[in-house]
Amino acid sequence: MTPKERVLAAFDHRQPDRVPLWYGAAASLTDRLVRLCRVADEESLMRRLGVDFRRVHMRYVGPDLGDRTLWGLRRGGGYYGQPLNHPMADVTSVEQVEAYDGWPTADWFDLAGVREQCERWREFAIIGGPWAVVFTDATELVGMETFFERMHTHPEVMDAILGKVSDFYYELATRFFEQAGDAMDIFFFGDDMGTQQAMLVSPQHWRRFCKPHVKRFADLGRQAGLKVMFHSCGSIRPIIGDLCDVGIDALNPVQVRARDMDLAELKAEFGRRLTFHGCIDHQQTLPFGTADEVRQEVRRVIGIMAPGGGFCLAPSHDLMLDDFPCENVVAMYDEARR
Repeated sequence: MTPKERVLAAFDHRQPDRVPLWYGAAASLTDRLVRLCRVADEESLMRRLGVDFRRVHMRYVGPDLGDRTLWGLRRGGGYYGQPLNHPMADVTSVEQVEAYDGWPTADWFDLAGVREQCERWREFAIIGGPWAVVFTDATELVGMETFFERMHTHPEVMDAILGKVSDFYYELATRFFEQAGDAMDIFFFGDDMGTQQAMLVSPQHWRRFCKPHVKRFADLGRQAGLKVMFHSCGSIRPIIGDLCDVGIDALNPVQVRARDMDLAELKAEFGRRLTFHGCIDHQQTLPFGTADEVRQEVRRVIGIMAPGGGFCLAPSHDLMLDDFPCENVVAMYDEARR
């Protein structure tokens, strides 16, 4: 099979010739892997590892943001960092939400090169669309603790903020799909809704505040003829059925050490409706195990998740960190292909 055929077979719950493979890593880890594998660049590395997916990107052409994000946030700390300010922390009315002058616009992005990227990787499974993280961005604008309080005290105001964030990403996704939707295969978006032990909010509050937006984007992706993959780390077992119901095709990354995320149970309960994407332990085995332990984990996971299709192998977080042993990363991919 070609990489595209392999991925689409897995998403259609047909067993491909081998398990499809995904790659995502910090730039410094990629650089070390390029040197270890004696290849020229990241694209050569992904071909060496047998990675079946490619991701296409739009280009930011908006105003100079300085040290702030699209949403007016300053961030600090390692990797993704944490917000250091919350521009909408004092907003307590829908009128204030409407009057806020800090909303980004889809005009700040140039999508002209997206189709060319798709054509370059025609034989691979193409992932595209904006990284639409509606709930996360809304909570950072307000401050997470404050947002959670106001879900109770000012629900209509939090709805309005979620709606504004959702509208921005919806317009951007619509333009993305108009530009190159027919050349893509998968729309990937999401929101981290789980901690190690439970969900960030109750399933009832997720259904009240978040599920309509997840459905909105799932519908948009399907209207564009794409498979739809949703991202959430953590323990999210109570809402997996809801994700299936709104049309999500695949769940990424399946954090296997989180509570109630047992692979055999997930495969038995949801395996006919959902493709699982991830599942190789990112918290202990990949960073701290030996290469042999990584190979054993790969065989264990494939044995549980691969039969009948509906599985793509990747770490249990979509970005491997820069302190991972390179030997463990190579062992994961080589054992999966073998």
